[in-house]
Amino acid sequence: MPDVIVIATAKAKPGKEKEMESALRAVALPTRAQPGCVRFNLSRSTDDPAVIVGVKRWASKEDYEMHLQGPHFQRLGAAMGNIIAGPPQIQWYEILDDK
Repeated sequence: MPDVIVIATAKAKPGKEKEMESALRAVALPTRAQPGCVRFNLSRSTDDPAVIVGVKRWASKEDYEMHLQGPHFQRLGAAMGNIIAGPPQIQWYEILDDK
């Protein structure tokens, strides 16, 4: 199975933008160290600074699903409940051309 791209978009509650950024940055390094993580980047929207997008490339869907069970991801999930304005949007993509 080819690599998969997962794009997660979250919007912070008003006044919680820096808290959300800190929480997401805290999981970046442990996520990058996980088996199957090819790339993980965080970006902030230039139109709405409350929106942060995580773009993740995983060697397989199974690797991504294992990531979701990891302790750092579980801590993030618990912390985000008081920070995000609503459920994150998660989109999956298959790679068509990677040159």
